[in-house]
Amino acid sequence: YWYSKTKNRITYEYVVWKGVNDTKEDVEALVQFCKFATSKVNLIEYNPIDDGEFQQAHESAIKLYVDVLESNNITVTIRRSRGKDIDAACGQLANKA
Repeated sequence: YWYSKTKNRITYEYVVWKGVNDTKEDVEALVQFCKFATSKVNLIEYNPIDDGEFQQAHESAIKLYVDVLESNNITVTIRRSRGKDIDAACGQLANKA
């Protein structure tokens, strides 16, 4: 509905976690989801925190996402984090308070 009315594609913000959604099957499921409407995917780099349940995906998993999404004509951008080296990236500060 959104695209048909505005001609603006839908942007999905998507985090890839190690061992959770980092397989080819996972990216193929995302492709199928994105095919419902013209869309763009922003892959968000996860910022690990001490004692956190989730881990950052390997770079190879991110590359797989980019390759598969682009081969299906889905625009993808990798959103790199800043400040992670000093535990000041998004999501990390709240953990330190």
